[in-house]
Amino acid sequence: MSARYKAVILLLLSVSYHSVSQVTGRITDRVTGKPVPGAAIVFRENAGGTACDHDGFFHTVQTGTATISAVGYHAKYVVLTDTGDTLFFTLVPDKYELEEVVVEAFNRSRRLVDVPGSITLIQGARIERENPVTVVPVINHAPGVFAHSGALNTSRITIRGIGARVPYATGKVRAYLNNIPLTNGSGISIIEDIDPSLIERTEIIKGPATSVYGAGLGGTVILRAKDPALLPSGISNSFHTGSWDLYRNSLGFNTGNEIYGINLQYNHTQSNGYRQNNEYRRNGLSIVGRAMPEKGPDITFLMVYTSLKAHIPSSVDSTTFVTDPSAAAQNWLRTRGYEDYDKLLAGVSADYRIAGSLNAGFSLFSTIYDENELRPFDVLYEERASVGSRLKLVYDGRLPSGSWQVLGGGELFFEQYGYRSYENIGGIGEKGGLISDNRELISYYNVFAQADIDLHRLRISSGLNINSSKTDYSDLFNQAHNDQSGRYSYGNIVSPRISANYRYFMSNSLFLTISHGFSPPSLAETLTPEGFINPGIKPERSWNIEGGVRGNLLNHTFFYDINIYSMRVSDLLVAERVAEDAWVGKNAGESLHRGLEAELQLEIIRRDEGAAAGWWQPVRLTVSPNMTVNNFIFTDFVDDGIDYSGNYLPGIPGTVFNAGFYGALNGGLYALVNLRSVGAMPMNDLNSLWSDRYFLAGATAGYRHRFPFNLRGEAWISSGNIFNRSYASMILVNAPVFNNRPPRYYYPGDPRNYSAGVKVSYVFN
Repeated sequence: MSARYKAVILLLLSVSYHSVSQVTGRITDRVTGKPVPGAAIVFRENAGGTACDHDGFFHTVQTGTATISAVGYHAKYVVLTDTGDTLFFTLVPDKYELEEVVVEAFNRSRRLVDVPGSITLIQGARIERENPVTVVPVINHAPGVFAHSGALNTSRITIRGIGARVPYATGKVRAYLNNIPLTNGSGISIIEDIDPSLIERTEIIKGPATSVYGAGLGGTVILRAKDPALLPSGISNSFHTGSWDLYRNSLGFNTGNEIYGINLQYNHTQSNGYRQNNEYRRNGLSIVGRAMPEKGPDITFLMVYTSLKAHIPSSVDSTTFVTDPSAAAQNWLRTRGYEDYDKLLAGVSADYRIAGSLNAGFSLFSTIYDENELRPFDVLYEERASVGSRLKLVYDGRLPSGSWQVLGGGELFFEQYGYRSYENIGGIGEKGGLISDNRELISYYNVFAQADIDLHRLRISSGLNINSSKTDYSDLFNQAHNDQSGRYSYGNIVSPRISANYRYFMSNSLFLTISHGFSPPSLAETLTPEGFINPGIKPERSWNIEGGVRGNLLNHTFFYDINIYSMRVSDLLVAERVAEDAWVGKNAGESLHRGLEAELQLEIIRRDEGAAAGWWQPVRLTVSPNMTVNNFIFTDFVDDGIDYSGNYLPGIPGTVFNAGFYGALNGGLYALVNLRSVGAMPMNDLNSLWSDRYFLAGATAGYRHRFPFNLRGEAWISSGNIFNRSYASMILVNAPVFNNRPPRYYYPGDPRNYSAGVKVSYVFN
């Protein structure tokens, strides 16, 4: 062949080669972000296609409409075109076995069984089955967690005994809704405002997670909002009524496709309550939106507005607790005390793949809060306005037998907090003259870094957090004389964490964690009895070591999670009551928190609905017991010459046992039974007074059905405290004596009660 012909042939081959376009894409799991190896891409026109490699990448010369599918995922229809860039697609998981459930705690998505640390997951299905008015009762059933609940608007959530001495709220425990902090600048977390209808799942990190989330001795509660992109488009309405004129209505709307989704929820809750001066009214509006273009950032927007007015019955003495538990404290009843506030939470977050294995996440959030509270001794007005942001950079890499990941970032937070009080003339609710006017400018930053190595069986995670907080306090009332203004800061606090998880047999693993935690005091805790800032107050600090086992047995029908821990808290900050509503803090030694937490779930029967022949045949029977054993003592605590060393920390029971039983029939009938046993707990530091142990039982029975024309319905009835036990749902630790009146330790719990509800939904397609 002549050289001329050879040149022509080579030229034609070259043109032919360059005229054939090649499409490159990558398929990942929408929940975990991990690649989906083996996912099939099949074209409609000629049934040709390809499959993804180990890293989720695929290459094809075809273009047009194709179906992407993989085992365990919903199929997806896409249009492939040659853009010259790598195309990215995500698949939605169909369902997970118990060990396949993915959690996002500790800055990384992992299967629950692989998490190197103590965590409890409460899934949305359980929240929907129990139909709680707030999320607190559901959280209270998690091992290691104990929630005092004086009223629907008054709760104190403790984790491993931390926060038990905070008088009327949840402190020293961090809380988030997605990426928005529910913890204010004073360290108080308010979870009761978030309506359960918004929540998809709850992740509770037990023990310090400071290297990830900053200040928080006890742990972190993370509420995950429902993802509108994963919900069917439709509209729903839930109506709930019950004892003491309980009325709750929740209206929801959701629409979306593969690119975007938006969910709106409006809820109204009201109740007159079991006790005097116990009326409760709450209105809420929430919006969650998500945009997921195939190219560009994944953006989520969230807004929650809450308007609440709740009267306050307060605590009562032991005689009233026994003889007239429905009574309110007389001073609060006389003034008709209440809290009335409006709150707006808003945030936007974006996740973007910068290049290859480098990802960036950014969030911006803000909170506006306006409250007035009528109390027997004054009228209090509070305003908070905060803004913050969080940035995280993540780089993923591969090893011959696993993968690794490094990340780093920071969080900034600024809050302006103003509060002033007026006289309550005669204690009857008549507003008088101004008696205090204060302003705090609170700020903090967290800088964090984390490194993870995932091998075939071994997972190692290490993290480091540097935190600095500062408060500028202005006394606007005493500017001319006796000005108490000042500034306090604790410098940089370094908190490391290292943990490991080893899968020793199939879906069974053991883990070990060592972590450092801290909690800075609020301004109120730093003031002396004379009202001046005490520069000697230090943040509480802790070292925590824990280990446990977690996994699945019996063909993935039996899940277990058992851990033990020991946490030593130094510079223990105790609140001393010096007046009717005046508290001062002081560092008073050390405490040692040791305990055991065990959680089991046994699926005795598990079938898909419709798989059974008759409506009466069972498709689900699940038993979920858990147990907590606490041993929390003062190891070095001397106050006013009294040595409390060796005494138990008040406000926490020694043992808590919960058990849930859930069963469902093929025809749609279902039943749920919850049992709860709480041991006795000391009510003061001296351990001279103890609350009685108690046992509670609740039950729900319901029916759900799918009707023609995309209609779905559900109805249920339930009863709480079935055996009508008398118990204290909240204890006021170290309740003092004033004016020769007996101390008011007790918030009486609700007696036997009933409720019923109906839910109707329509799915557009």
